[in-house]
Amino acid sequence: MAQENFLVVLPYAVAFLVFTATLVSYRVIFGPTLADRAVALNTATTKAVVIIAMLSILYDAPYLLDVSIVLLMVNAVGGLIIAKYLEVRA
Repeated sequence: MAQENFLVVLPYAVAFLVFTATLVSYRVIFGPTLADRAVALNTATTKAVVIIAMLSILYDAPYLLDVSIVLLMVNAVGGLIIAKYLEVRA
């Protein structure tokens, strides 16, 4: 019973995350500083990972979890590269 309720709410949670990722994209495009853009891009990518993981549950597609894990690793490495670039630049 609890799992059925979870599956009913899941599409709304995905829609909400897509909406908030769209709001974050404003900061990625129009951020006043490069650091703001880097943090916003990291946030948007993390939201994409969660969205993919939720869609994996919703559509019963376990291969999407692999995609979300790879995206999470790329996000982490990209964040480190951007932080190193900002450190050298400052």
